[in-house]
Amino acid sequence: MQRLTTFLGHGDRVVFWITATLAGALLLMMSILVIWMVVARYLFNAPVFWGDEMSRYLMFSLVMIGSAIAIRLQQHPRLTFLLTALPARLQITLEWLIDTIVIGTLLVILIQGALLAIDESIMRTPSLRVSYLWVYLSYPLGAGLSILQVFGRHFGPDRREALGEIEGVV
Repeated sequence: MQRLTTFLGHGDRVVFWITATLAGALLLMMSILVIWMVVARYLFNAPVFWGDEMSRYLMFSLVMIGSAIAIRLQQHPRLTFLLTALPARLQITLEWLIDTIVIGTLLVILIQGALLAIDESIMRTPSLRVSYLWVYLSYPLGAGLSILQVFGRHFGPDRREALGEIEGVV
């Protein structure tokens, strides 16, 4: 049992590290692109015609993947004043119930997002001319990573270690 727990703990850390690294890379790419668009437009008088579209898709992906990190670190806004007023045992039960509902919602997003990506794969984006499959893959990717982070929050290393993982990435 100890070996399984160690193996799952390492797997959880790897998934969290990949998620945080991917979110950081998306943020970096989007920032560089937006700065380049401003420089190209106002200094060189040569606007980047595909830049708005690309930055929009990067932002969408960042939101979906960043939500997985927010779920793991419990940074999503939530009303806790009622939860903290309950006895400890009831708090734990209610948190498990809430996480079960969250996982159910994320499963719907994962399945419907995958179906959307497949259905829209024949269409192309207006400027970049890439398949919408790549744009809509953010739904199942973000939902899948979020589900893993919900499980990791309950079964993985504690929150202090997870925060140390982010500091190590940045």
